[in-house]
Amino acid sequence: MGRIAGWLLALLCAVGAQRADAAPAPSGVEYTRFRTLSTRDGLPQVSARAITQDAAGFLWIGTQDGLARFDGYEFKVHRHDRNDPWSLSDSHVSALVANGDGSLWIATLAGGLNRYDADLDRFTSWRADSARSDALASDNVGALLRTRSGRLWIASAAGRLQWFQPADSTFHDSGLGERPALRTVRRMLELPDGRLLLGTVDGLWQFDPATLRFEEVRVDPELPLDVYALALGPDQDWWIGTSGNGLYRLRADGTFVAHYQAGNDSLHDDAVRGLLFDRAGALWIAGDARGLARMDTASGAFEPFRHDPARDDGIASNRLWTLFEDRDGLLVVGSWTNGFSVHDPRTRAFGRVRNVPGDPRTLPTRTVPGLLANADGTLWVGLGDGGGLVRIDPARGVLERHAHDPLRSDSLGHDYVRNLMRSRDGSLWIATSGGGLDRMLPDGSRFEHFRHQPGDPQSLASDTLVGAFEDSEGTLWVYTLDRGVDERCAGCTGFRHHRHDPADPSSIGDNSVSQVMETRTGELWMGTRGGLQRYDRASGRFERFVARANDPDSLSSNSISTLLEDSRGELWVGTQGGGINRRIVQADGSARFQVIDVRAGLAANAIGALHEDAHGHVWASTTAGISRIDRDGAILNFGAQDGTQEGGYWLNSVARLPDGRVAFGGLDGFTLFDPGAVTAPPTPQPLVTGLLLRNVPVLPAWRDPASPLARSLLRARSVTLAHDQDNVTFEFSALAFADPASVLYAYRLDPHDTRWIETPSTRRLATYTDLAPGRYALSVRARRAGGEWSAPALVDIDVQTAPWASPAARAMYALALLALALLVGLRLRANLRERRAHQEAIRLSEERLKLALWGSGSELWDADIATGSVHRENQLDHLEVTHLAGDYSVADLRRSVHPDDLPRFERSMRDHLRGNASSFEASYRTLDRNGQWAWLLTRGRVVQRDEGGRALRMTGTTSDITALNHALAALRVLNEQLESRVEQRTAALQNANVELRTTLERLTQAQRQLFESEKLASLGGMVAGIAHEINTPLGIGVTAASHLREEAQRLLALVQRGEVPDEVVEAFASTASESSDLILRNLQRADRLVRSFKRIAVDQSTEDRRVVDLGASLDEILTTLGPSLRKMPHRIEIDCPPGIVVETAPGALYQVITNLVMNSLVHGFAPGVAGSIVLRVRRGDGEILLEYADNGRGMDDAVRARIYEPFYTTQRGQGGSGLGMHIVYTLVTQVLGGSIECESTPGQGTRFHIRFPERLPSAQA
Repeated sequence: MGRIAGWLLALLCAVGAQRADAAPAPSGVEYTRFRTLSTRDGLPQVSARAITQDAAGFLWIGTQDGLARFDGYEFKVHRHDRNDPWSLSDSHVSALVANGDGSLWIATLAGGLNRYDADLDRFTSWRADSARSDALASDNVGALLRTRSGRLWIASAAGRLQWFQPADSTFHDSGLGERPALRTVRRMLELPDGRLLLGTVDGLWQFDPATLRFEEVRVDPELPLDVYALALGPDQDWWIGTSGNGLYRLRADGTFVAHYQAGNDSLHDDAVRGLLFDRAGALWIAGDARGLARMDTASGAFEPFRHDPARDDGIASNRLWTLFEDRDGLLVVGSWTNGFSVHDPRTRAFGRVRNVPGDPRTLPTRTVPGLLANADGTLWVGLGDGGGLVRIDPARGVLERHAHDPLRSDSLGHDYVRNLMRSRDGSLWIATSGGGLDRMLPDGSRFEHFRHQPGDPQSLASDTLVGAFEDSEGTLWVYTLDRGVDERCAGCTGFRHHRHDPADPSSIGDNSVSQVMETRTGELWMGTRGGLQRYDRASGRFERFVARANDPDSLSSNSISTLLEDSRGELWVGTQGGGINRRIVQADGSARFQVIDVRAGLAANAIGALHEDAHGHVWASTTAGISRIDRDGAILNFGAQDGTQEGGYWLNSVARLPDGRVAFGGLDGFTLFDPGAVTAPPTPQPLVTGLLLRNVPVLPAWRDPASPLARSLLRARSVTLAHDQDNVTFEFSALAFADPASVLYAYRLDPHDTRWIETPSTRRLATYTDLAPGRYALSVRARRAGGEWSAPALVDIDVQTAPWASPAARAMYALALLALALLVGLRLRANLRERRAHQEAIRLSEERLKLALWGSGSELWDADIATGSVHRENQLDHLEVTHLAGDYSVADLRRSVHPDDLPRFERSMRDHLRGNASSFEASYRTLDRNGQWAWLLTRGRVVQRDEGGRALRMTGTTSDITALNHALAALRVLNEQLESRVEQRTAALQNANVELRTTLERLTQAQRQLFESEKLASLGGMVAGIAHEINTPLGIGVTAASHLREEAQRLLALVQRGEVPDEVVEAFASTASESSDLILRNLQRADRLVRSFKRIAVDQSTEDRRVVDLGASLDEILTTLGPSLRKMPHRIEIDCPPGIVVETAPGALYQVITNLVMNSLVHGFAPGVAGSIVLRVRRGDGEILLEYADNGRGMDDAVRARIYEPFYTTQRGQGGSGLGMHIVYTLVTQVLGGSIECESTPGQGTRFHIRFPERLPSAQA
């Protein structure tokens, strides 16, 4: 009992001591912020049960529904897939351990143990097997531990502690066997001497693998510890978090030190789920219901962090589970209900003092336009939004507050405080926006008010103030938003006003003044919206410095926001939109402004306030946070993720506390920081994380045989691409988990790119298309805005040559190009020849046209309707108009027309120009050079019209028809002669008809003879053809003669009456000429046909020999076959050189050709298919070679062998008698004294070779 009482007494003393030493966290002051990621960001499930970081730097988060790899931007999720043996064995992950080789050990709730292979991006699993002693003891693995020696310890639900042998993938028992105490091991911890601490539901146990000593550690001998969390402190003390009994601290030998439990200003949660000592020595404690706490183990003070749904930068949840510190010192907190949170301890350098509604110790409102530090470390804070004036101690909160009270004249004049200033007498001056200027007496007893009085010119110019300033002479300067600056000298009671006067260049540049300051040399500077002003007290004149577009040494902007003189006497000018301007005085006394803006690395160009710290660094508040400019020009930017205000800061709201801390007033409280404690974020280290081909992620080769990745690109750092893998994209990241959005990237592909290509964090891709074969090196680097670039991540790329781009292929291409060049050269030469020939043809055509015009006696003219000018070729020289002086025009043409003919001329011209007639034609009289009237005939046509259809250009010819008109007198005689000629032609036609009837009778007789023998079977077709061929020209001739007779009778009637218009005479002359020609041509055609048919008929009726022109005879034969051929779609071609004269039997030749042609028409061609027949004649040595060929369906050898047999036909009953080819063979061999051969193949037509002598022997004739 005594021992128990001692333990309890020590415990109570420790708890009491810790509670007494603990100090409450200041309300409304925040130094710790978090970035939370959950399912909305891609996490597979809300419970972050296990967290680790692999050798490459990726964070791995094990959840109840998958394992996620996080690169700072995106999650890659792995789950169990029963169709994939290389997937996770179970999606519920309970513990994670990273190996130095990049692999990962994963404990699962029901799937045993898994190992992730980073090279192949796949999982290998080990499951429980009761039949094997070296197998995993249970599929429910609760805890993993990898010791310093590399041994992996596994605690599972089987109650056995095992270690894994990688060499043979076997599991070995620790030597303890199966023990109930080992069934629920939650945490394992390796001690410096190699012993293991095991935190279980049944107590805290220590195990020595070397001696197999296994013993429980208890604080209360009667009560085992229910352990959830273990941690080893910097002093080797043990820290034990329990399921509901708070936090214990034990010595390295297991003796009790302290017990911390929930209560005021102490441990926040008795249910401890995670413990972690960060590299700064602070202990982080994850609670099951009350969030996170940070403990200073030296003082015992706790700083709690509860989940606040109203804050985006708070802890993820109040129910937490695990803690992890990454390689950059970031704290990662896994929650049970809302993913995980990331905290960057570096950002604790920036504190925010803000308003907490309902807490009087915090700022009354959010906006802080004015700040002023006091010697005791407190701050006067001027507030907007009706907050008034407060004095605050950042450690204790608001100490006093002043607000406007309408019932008290000595209260604060207005609750919108814009700026604060302390004068040398200790008075506090308060510039308000709307209430003028207030002065708090040094004893703080009351406020004096200075306001604008409309009737008092020495009162303030405006009540809307920006600030106040006291110079070295004690003069008070009050600057306003809209009325310039007011000056009140020491001892004066009234104000002198300085306002902008557009007519006075020595006045202040603008009435909106942002700041007034005095340098150590006594110069007075003012910032306005109209530029920078320097005031000369002696002359009362202002010197203006403004931005000039073409002057790089001038200000970058006229909107001045703040001024600062640094320790070296240089003037810094902050602007709204132009960044910072640093005034540099040069050796000759002149000054220029050096611009520091976003192009130089500044986060924003809108500057709020400037401050120089003890090290000479200039700090600037901006609309994007806070920036530091070092003496060497280096810039560091700190944004919202670093602890600064996202909304920006007020103009000139800055104060420096006695301990060196700086405060910037912003839109959400004020930021408080120690410049010496602010450290730059680590340089991000980029990684090339993935490969895409044609925008599709590339799988490892073991999954996709076509993949170029034998192993992970992250591990291999090289890839070989085929020639057709020409659309390639590389993904990269920098594994910045606290503020990844602030990282900038740049990449370059050597030797493809000549410069670095910068890209924001939102587009971490490098895409290339159509890369030429060769070796490349991709470099990716990263930095934060204003920071240095990191060392590049490298990937070697080998693009293979396409088969068609190999050296052998190139040689073939060269030869082909050479041949092509030769062909092109030849073609160009041929084209040149053709062009020259074409040009020569055009020249000859022009000459022929001129000769034709000269031969016809006609003149060619071309008229421009718009200008009235007329160009004439082959002019009629005998006309008077041809010899007019000057250019010839349409007007000249009109004047030359006989007055009686002019109306008809103009009417015809007008009808054509308007489109009523297709052409223009007019006959008229004009004077010749002898003064006689000459008759002209002019024809023409419009060749060009505009969009509205109006004629623009017209061309035509003019002919002299005087001789034609002189022939009208002889027209009557001609009519009489024509009637006589018609009668004569009619008689001739009758005689021809008689002769034709005789011929037809003879042909009919021949037809009857042909019917008696197949040899003459074609005569019927010939007779029908003769009738048609002869009747056609005779009918045309009779019709033309009848028409001519009617026209002659009509003209004769007009002549007798004396009414013969010119156009009627011209029409009759044309009709008479055309009709006579038509009659004559058709009579001649009928005569030729009769003679031809007579010869054919004679030849048909006899086999006598005769000398004939072979080509003409063949033409006559085809003429007789014309009626039959025209019914068919076939074409017959005769290829016979001229001048082949033979002495042969033309009748037999006719029968041979006719039968061959008819045989082709009947048997050779398929119905409806157009065919071709060729008759080719060549002269041999005393003989004629006649080749007959068609391209019809042909015949097989069996048919061809019997083709000459009598009565053999393939179309019996379809019109074939079987005698045609027999007759051909008989006539060729017996009558013509020759030979005949047949060649034929099915589908390729038939060819006959006929040979006969040029002169038949006498016996044969």
